[in-house]
Amino acid sequence: MKVERTTRQRLVFIVRTALLILVPLLLILPCALGYGFINLLTGTGCGGEINPDVIGLAYEDASFRSSEFGRDIPAYWIPASPGDLTVIVVPTGGAAARGDRMSEIEVYHRAGVNVLTYSARGCIGTVNNSLGYLEVDAVGDALTYLQSRSDINRNQIGLHGFSAGGATVIMAAARFAEDVAWAVSEGGYHDFPAQIEQNAPYALPFGMGLLFRVGAHIGYRVTIGHDMSVLSPVSVIDEIESPVLLIYGTLEPGLEGAREMARVGGENVELWEVEGATHGSYINTAPNEYAQQIREFLTTENTENAE
Repeated sequence: MKVERTTRQRLVFIVRTALLILVPLLLILPCALGYGFINLLTGTGCGGEINPDVIGLAYEDASFRSSEFGRDIPAYWIPASPGDLTVIVVPTGGAAARGDRMSEIEVYHRAGVNVLTYSARGCIGTVNNSLGYLEVDAVGDALTYLQSRSDINRNQIGLHGFSAGGATVIMAAARFAEDVAWAVSEGGYHDFPAQIEQNAPYALPFGMGLLFRVGAHIGYRVTIGHDMSVLSPVSVIDEIESPVLLIYGTLEPGLEGAREMARVGGENVELWEVEGATHGSYINTAPNEYAQQIREFLTTENTENAE
């Protein structure tokens, strides 16, 4: 009997010890994963500069002052003919250098649109990518620079961006509504916290998705200094009075969010769903249709403003 009691006590001790170890781990690990996920997305660094020479485009080395850092932001100015329209191509993320999205830049150039492409804030200072919110300030700086040029139509400046850059475009078009004549946003999130909430349960079962989200929110607050709720293009898209073209693939997770933005934005917002395209593969999946959609959107927009 004494031996059985001793064995039972040992088993109870082992189980209790295991629970004392496992329960905190089950609580801490999902939070740590969420925190690490945000740190990965908002990492520092800069790279990937692409010179317009690679596709044979004439350009000027340009720069404009950063209101955030008080230093110059490197840029390329790519003039086109007739040059009635000008587009600011927003960097995809906080680490993308000037020349980002060169395939799209070429489409605009062939459509006769001037292009300004510049380096992201991660190339100007050792800072984290805010996933679109703080990057809006640089769009304002770019608009100020273009307003100082006498060789363009200052009333026909548009924005273009992909992914986090696409989200930046929507938030910037809302903030600088008087200066932005049109906007094209590809594959951006509609509401970043909502997308984490939608996807976390599938990545972490048994209710641990909630803890993942808590860790992600803490990570963003600590890393960026803002609540993650600022990452919500859908909450401001109805403030944009100028035309907006949303481009999303039928195979990418953010499509439902794009449909919600189109619904909230109303008549000003057009959504093109690229059949068979995944996140970022729009121009490769349908190159001819892509160029045609951009041209038609710009032609319609330009005609309406002329009237």
